[in-house]
Amino acid sequence: MKIFTTFLKILAAFLLIVIIGLAAFSVSPIYRFSGPEPFSGDRIYNPYADFDSTIGWKRACLHTHTKVDKGINECPYYPDVVYSDYMSYGYDILAFSNHQALTPHPVDSSLYIGVYEHGYNLFKFHLNPFGVKKVEKFDHILPFLLSQKQFMIDRLAEDGDFVQFNHPNRTLSINKNVMEHLSGYRLIEGDSGFGEYDKGAGSALTHWDEALSAGRYVHNNISDDNHNSKNLPRIARRCSWINTATPYYEDVKEQLLKGNFYTTRVPAFGNDSAAKHEGNMQLPQIKDIGLSGDTVYMRLSVPASSIRIISQNGAVVDSVFNTDRIRYAMTTSDPYVRITAWYDDGTTVYTNAFARFSDGSSPYRDFPHPIRWGMTILWNLLLLAVAAASATGIYFLFRKKRK
Repeated sequence: MKIFTTFLKILAAFLLIVIIGLAAFSVSPIYRFSGPEPFSGDRIYNPYADFDSTIGWKRACLHTHTKVDKGINECPYYPDVVYSDYMSYGYDILAFSNHQALTPHPVDSSLYIGVYEHGYNLFKFHLNPFGVKKVEKFDHILPFLLSQKQFMIDRLAEDGDFVQFNHPNRTLSINKNVMEHLSGYRLIEGDSGFGEYDKGAGSALTHWDEALSAGRYVHNNISDDNHNSKNLPRIARRCSWINTATPYYEDVKEQLLKGNFYTTRVPAFGNDSAAKHEGNMQLPQIKDIGLSGDTVYMRLSVPASSIRIISQNGAVVDSVFNTDRIRYAMTTSDPYVRITAWYDDGTTVYTNAFARFSDGSSPYRDFPHPIRWGMTILWNLLLLAVAAASATGIYFLFRKKRK
């Protein structure tokens, strides 16, 4: 009986310690958020205004993993192996975004991109901060509050150049309300199925459209999020094509922030290595894209089975079939439009969004989210009270009774 009682005390103490840890890693300001504000204005932002057909596109993967000596290992291969594997599929740019670890470039330090994947929380709310020099160690273990998510975006954006919101369709607690209120990130992984378990559902880019429809102007940047570069069905499945003169970070950053890139969801091409390499070298590309007056246009290198113009709330407002081009005149009822091209083999091409605006140089806005000081004090006092009560409980569990 004494052993059983001791076991229960230890178990209770463990649970109380967990509660203390959760309370400590739940500290956050509480914000007042601005609601949805669809794009409007008589000007239309063209993310491809600086498109230069003479330099073409450079293929990039800006979210992949390797083996690291310090950090969380989710890949069996070191960066040199992963880099070589990606280059064999026709890539030009590769960023190593390991969990909570900055990874030096294994071949050429001038090609280094300072990025890592932040987040060890249980909801998989992960962010890629770009242009950082250090790793942020703090995270919320259970970031169920909208304010907690916004706090981490703001904190990471202050450390670097910009932030990418990773795989929202694989993140717990992400819904339409969250996408309509969060702001401050510049890129989003709209299509982010891990492997191909989404069975094509990711190609709808639902969460990206929810953000765009709420007036949050961000660009869609999809990547493999690969954890094994030797796994043929998972490598070279999602990529970006950046219209940059060089593969160096400063040039890449400039085009990413403008939106002067497009993304492709790539078929597996079977389990044959030779067929996969050949298929990756023959992917359809955008040959011309831009804006003429209020008319959006695009021309592909290979005719697609369908090309669709997608606007507010993800609605399809125009479609063409079995062609390599499309033109669409934006109406006053189109706050934004984006283009998606589908091919019969599963290849999918996504453009960034053309959006209305009136002030500044682009539709991007830093939405204000002032701190609600009263709620912030109450929330953090509640966390303190929970931690104090748990510590008191541990004390009484193991307190020795005086005779």
